[in-house]
Amino acid sequence: MLTKDFPVFDCDAHINDPHTIWSEYVEPKYRELVRASFWKDGEQSYVNGRTAVPAGTKSDVAKSISYNPATVAGPGMGDKRILRRLQQMKLTPEQKDYLDHKGAEDGAARLPDMDLMGIDQVLVIPTMIVNSFIYMENVDAANALARAYNNWVYDYCKPSRERLYGAAILPLQNPLYSVREIERVRKMGFPVGLIRPSDAKGLYPNRINAAGVDSPGIRGYSMDAVYRAFEETGLVVGMHTLPITSVAGSLEAKATMDSPSQFLHRTREPDGRYVDIQTMGFVWEGATWLAQVLLSGFLDRYPRLKMAIFETNATWALQIIENCDRLFKLYRNERKVSAKRLPSEAFAQQCVIGFESDEKPVFRLWEQFQDVGIWASDAYHHDGSGAWEALNYMAKETGVVG
Repeated sequence: MLTKDFPVFDCDAHINDPHTIWSEYVEPKYRELVRASFWKDGEQSYVNGRTAVPAGTKSDVAKSISYNPATVAGPGMGDKRILRRLQQMKLTPEQKDYLDHKGAEDGAARLPDMDLMGIDQVLVIPTMIVNSFIYMENVDAANALARAYNNWVYDYCKPSRERLYGAAILPLQNPLYSVREIERVRKMGFPVGLIRPSDAKGLYPNRINAAGVDSPGIRGYSMDAVYRAFEETGLVVGMHTLPITSVAGSLEAKATMDSPSQFLHRTREPDGRYVDIQTMGFVWEGATWLAQVLLSGFLDRYPRLKMAIFETNATWALQIIENCDRLFKLYRNERKVSAKRLPSEAFAQQCVIGFESDEKPVFRLWEQFQDVGIWASDAYHHDGSGAWEALNYMAKETGVVG
């Protein structure tokens, strides 16, 4: 039987965004504005009043024969054979409710699950908000919803401030609003602020001189100001991937793509061979972002910035970083801004990257990840698992635990 005598921090776990964020935490004067921009009720979610997006609601689950994939992976669910078996079963409402782990919406309920999963502390990250928030067109609505979510997750963590930590969402549609929210959440004790490596509304987040999607007249505020605020406050940049799905509209019809993950969608046979966009989408989003920040001098511009890369897997990063070192030298004359450090040096000094329990190569290459790899459960999502599963893989791959 596995045991441990060290604390485990889970760097990337999820909540299932409850309706109360909208119904109770959005300030009353902004509710109609948010309702028209991104609203979730008991049945469905809509972005900009016209695009239906996944909601993760109980009614969604009630219409299916199976469990809620956003809340199922709690204690004892790390064995994927169990989930595959459950997918093939017609579950009763009582069975669905049992598999719907209440810790996905209630911090107090999460604590005993963490005890059983061998997790001492956790950083919680939203689910559908990560997917859809960046497509909100109204900047005031985005700002109001960001504040609402951050206030909600702050209360979610109240049962144990020493064990539960929230990652803040930021209204990146407007750099000035983002700077203010960075300063506010840092004072509240948040350790991380989230960004997405997606070109939503024509604004990829490394475009530091861009003023924002809908931010006319904001003098002196651009994405550069946002990253300066990260530096000055000590808030960690949490770059979280999530392959673009329905929010961007008809993926085949659009002339441009918002994410490299959409290559998979465009190259499939809709009525024949199908490859789920999630298979490589997380990795491609992460690799594109990392190549941008390592080769462009981004980290030299913000030398005090700390960045955590979430939900991309980690094994690929070794090859990307090594290749970036070679390209950094090869294209030195083509670089338009100053960059003094090799990508591998900048990454080691400023970045960490998350890996999950079943990513066996990370354990085999532990010497290369020991200073930059951070473990994530991804609970309660269907592919998540606890610390015991990770330790079991570690023991099998290395013969060492601890």
